[in-house]
This record gives sequence, structure tokens and C-alpha cells, in this order.
Amino acid sequence: MTLSDKAIAADRFEQFLRRNGLKFTAERDAIFREVMSAEGLFEAEDLLAILKKKGIKSSRATVYRVLELLCRAEILRKVCLGEAHLHYQKNSDQPGSQRMICLKCGDIREFQAAGLEQMHRDLCQQHDFTMTDYCFQLFGYCRKCAGD
Repeated sequence: MTLSDKAIAADRFEQFLRRNGLKFTAERDAIFREVMSAEGLFEAEDLLAILKKKGIKSSRATVYRVLELLCRAEILRKVCLGEAHLHYQKNSDQPGSQRMICLKCGDIREFQAAGLEQMHRDLCQQHDFTMTDYCFQLFGYCRKCAGD
């Protein structure tokens, strides 16, 4: 993510907060900056650990609330990998995610399949639906785990 992309996201978040009668506090700013530095998928607990390691005080509840606000502002998206908790990913990282997830070892393999993207577009056109994003996930067992 470029510096200008981060500035655009920061501006979007500030405007979103203002429209909803909320303030862009120092704590929200610190969490926002860490989220923008994250690469790929991350969990709320990982983010909390990074903040603590850097000496940034924030409660678990505040981290979860800010992540929810960032999702509502369409800066982040929630990603379910078949676990009891969510992961998060910046919307700018990889629109249209496609993953294979091993249910035993948790291995995640991202892939691209042009045929699936075309199928999504065709379905949306047939049903007069405007798609903003999609996530296609296959759950099963990787070669190593299938042999166990």
C-alpha cells in the first residue's frame, strides 16, 4: 500500500467517523496506523499483541470496536477461515480472494482462477446484482494432512 493510498484511507476513516458523530482519537489513530502496516490477513489478537509490544495502550474491546469501524468504513473486510474467530484484511490488498484452507493444519493457499471471476460477473448480470467484492473458499485437507 502506497503512502498516498494510506492517506486516502485515513481521510476516508476520518470522514466516516465524523459522519457518525465519532472522534478520530489518538488511540483510534494508533490502531489505524498498525492496521495500515499489516500485510495480508491478520487477527485482532495479533494486532493487540503488536500494539502492546510497541508500548501503545489499548484494550481488547477498543481494538475490536475500531476494527468494526474500519470494516463499516470499507477500509477492512472480515475474512472467515472456518475458525471460531475472524481474520481481517485491507480491502486494497487483494480484491476477490480465492483460498483453499486445510481443516487440519490450517494451511491457506491463495489462488487465482479467471473462470471463477467470470462466473461471478455472469451471475451478477443474470440477477441484476452489483458485486463489490467476493470471497471464494474451499475447505478440505492438503496433501500432507489427507494422508494422515
